[in-house]
Amino acid sequence: MTVRDRCSVTSMSTGELIVVSGASTGIGAATARELASRGYHVLAGVRRDEDADAIRAARIEPVMLDITIGKHVEALASRIALDSKRRLLRAVINNAGIEINAPIEVLPLDTWRELFEVNLFGHIRVIQALLPALRQSRGRVVNISSVGAEATLPIYGAYAGSKAAFESASDALRREVAPQGIQVVIVQSGGVKTPMAAKSGPLSLKLAQGMNVEHTRLYGALISSTVTFQSSFLQRAMTAEQAAKKIRKITTTKRPRTRYGLGLDAAFTLPMARFLPARLMDRVVPG
Repeated sequence: MTVRDRCSVTSMSTGELIVVSGASTGIGAATARELASRGYHVLAGVRRDEDADAIRAARIEPVMLDITIGKHVEALASRIALDSKRRLLRAVINNAGIEINAPIEVLPLDTWRELFEVNLFGHIRVIQALLPALRQSRGRVVNISSVGAEATLPIYGAYAGSKAAFESASDALRREVAPQGIQVVIVQSGGVKTPMAAKSGPLSLKLAQGMNVEHTRLYGALISSTVTFQSSFLQRAMTAEQAAKKIRKITTTKRPRTRYGLGLDAAFTLPMARFLPARLMDRVVPG
């Protein structure tokens, strides 16, 4: 058994608390189950009673958590502070998110605001509320971002923009709280087979149907080709369960890196985005 393994075993024997937002389905649900199987008590954020019933299990406690609603976040903070067993909060995994993709000229500003409210501001609300508990435990923030924050496909501007902003905030947070013993880790997720990913392409095509004639002429083929590319790739993508195992390791390893790629596309896309000239990257990115 390695030193790293011993550290993980020691932590899991305590039954410490871990928060996972967006745990109704997909990566969040799989991560909650994976961590619970390792002995942690998971506070799994869901938004509907039926989702709570589906995720509830040994060491998985569903909590109503729409991260855009202040009262939900306040209730979560109180639940942790008043834990009957006085368990420490080991980690917060900020996974909740929405994805709506359309050309920048076409996507309404209200939809942009909705994306940023969930994918950025909601997570900041959770972080602000739970930092006192993480300070007490010298715990960890794990922020689930996207490959798109560095390598953005056409029509993904709003979603990728919200993730890029989340990464910049995460970098600042890491430097702010490191002296307090809190670690901040970014996970740049690529393609993963989840309900959100499966809905993304059809939703883009549906939005395209509402475009006017000029926008259809300008962007119709681009939307179609981008959706086709992503849908084809998702057939070969990792499962939510595979992603959850990697997130569990990232959450529990003693000395994590500041950033991790998640998935096959992350492995080859992120290095290209970082080292290729922008004009060359424009030719590489599908569109």
